[in-house]
Amino acid sequence: MILTKVHRDRRQGATLVEMALVMIPLTMLFFGIFIYGQLLMDWDLLIHAAQEGCRFALANNTDPSINAEVQAIVNNYMASKSNSLSNLTVTVSGTHQGAATPVNSLSPGDPITVTVSGNYQFPNMVPLVPLPRTLTLSSSATMICEGGP
Repeated sequence: MILTKVHRDRRQGATLVEMALVMIPLTMLFFGIFIYGQLLMDWDLLIHAAQEGCRFALANNTDPSINAEVQAIVNNYMASKSNSLSNLTVTVSGTHQGAATPVNSLSPGDPITVTVSGNYQFPNMVPLVPLPRTLTLSSSATMICEGGP
């Protein structure tokens, strides 16, 4: 009788150790999937911010302060992610007949490109797995200008 009880108690201890050895990698995998999903969500937001800035720029390209206005629109769009995306840079450029041209002097039918880039800061959620401190995300949107001088 006593041998049976001792053997059963040892088996319960082994089960706890096995569960701990399995749960640690599964927990790390779960948090890794969460971090990757958050990265993709923030990158998608950056893509949409570039598109919104480009939509504004193509309709209002004759405005002399178009660069500042596009910067403000992109910053407002990205305001909810200011803690994970930093150092946002917005570039507004245009081409006329294949040559780089200031956005204010583009003609209807010329392409306008808005490029947004920033540094993504990974959250430190997965223990024992070193993640890069930052990752540079970039997106550009090109659309056809509707207005012109």
